[in-house]
Amino acid sequence: MKTLVLFDSNWGNTEMIACAIAAAIGMGTNVVRVGSEEAKRAENIELLVIGSPVIRGKPTKPMQEYLKSITQKVNGKLKIATFDTRMTMEFARKFGFTADRMADQLKLAGYRIISEPKGFIVTGQKGPLAEGELERANQWGNELSKLK
Repeated sequence: MKTLVLFDSNWGNTEMIACAIAAAIGMGTNVVRVGSEEAKRAENIELLVIGSPVIRGKPTKPMQEYLKSITQKVNGKLKIATFDTRMTMEFARKFGFTADRMADQLKLAGYRIISEPKGFIVTGQKGPLAEGELERANQWGNELSKLK
C-alpha cells in the first residue's frame, strides 16, 4: 500500500512521531513535511496519515492551507488517519485537539477516516515527547498498516 505520512512540526516532536509511524507502516511509506514540493506531487496514495502540533486547538497554518486544498478534491478511495502532538494541561484541553478537527473536516469533505484520531503527548509547548510516545506511534503505525 502506497502511504504518505504528511506532517508539520514547529519543534521537531511531530516530525519524530511521523517518522515512527512511517517506520512501522513500512515499505512504500514516505514521510514529507507539508508545503514541500514532494507533498504537492503526491500521487496514487492509498493511505494518507496527517499530523500537526496543536496550536490553539488548530493545525499549523501550512497544514490548514493543505487541508483546504484537498477538501476540494474528494477521492473516495483514499484512506486517511490523523494525529497530533499535544499537552494534557487543562488550558490545552479548552481549545480542543487538532487531530479531531482535521478528521472532522476531512470526513465532512467525503474522505474515509480509517482510525480514531490519535494524540501524542509532549511535556511542554516545545516538548520533549513524553516517555513511551515514540513506541505508541510505532504501535499505531503497525495498526494502520493492517487496516484495509
